[in-house]
Amino acid sequence: MSMNRQMRRLQEKEERRRKKQDEAAGGRASRRASAVQARQQAPVERKPLPQRIRDYLHEVRVELRKVTWPTQEQMIAFTTVTVITTVALTGVVFGFDVVAKRVVLWLVELRN
Repeated sequence: MSMNRQMRRLQEKEERRRKKQDEAAGGRASRRASAVQARQQAPVERKPLPQRIRDYLHEVRVELRKVTWPTQEQMIAFTTVTVITTVALTGVVFGFDVVAKRVVLWLVELRN
């Protein structure tokens, strides 16, 4: 099904490129030809909703099989780095907050 999407995207891209070329030419005849061509194209048949959902879930399953999943050791390493970074940044922000509070209070006392 992803091949169908790719083909559709390529066709849409080609149509946009052709439309830009026609607009650049500025001719009314080319615009009319585009309109006629658009009317002549057959309407796209839509599948019923349950079939589309089934197709979508199938595509998701196929794509998830292609994923390279991390090993347990990699997950532990990634999680450790994330937790350490979060704690460190929380400490830095807390430190900035404490310093800013003291500076503001000091400035307020100077004014009084």
